Amino acid sequence: MDAAELARKLWRSYIVLLIANELDLVYTYFGLSQGSFLEGNPWLKPHLLTWYPMTIKALGLAALALGIVAVLRVGIPRQRRVLLVLQTATAVYAGVLVLHLINLLDSLSRG
Repeated sequence: MDAAELARKLWRSYIVLLIANELDLVYTYFGLSQGSFLEGNPWLKPHLLTWYPMTIKALGLAALALGIVAVLRVGIPRQRRVLLVLQTATAVYAGVLVLHLINLLDSLSRG
């Protein structure tokens, strides 16, 4: 895998992770508004109806984008490790989104 292809994969993984983060936020707020979901994060729970969750996600994703820019300058071995971490984080978020969907479908089936 050459450097250009690795850079494309890094940015693609970042975009997918960004979308997964936003979908997680949307599903969380939708589930909370329907009364079918309880927030499992004890640090976030008291701040859910504030700008705090969106701000934290935006800052984290902005920092990650800056980190990718920095990693693109340091060489292919580190880029591969960062790509693996991004893909793992994306897989974790995909699992969270699947759980959100299962919870949503379950709550819809119960009325």
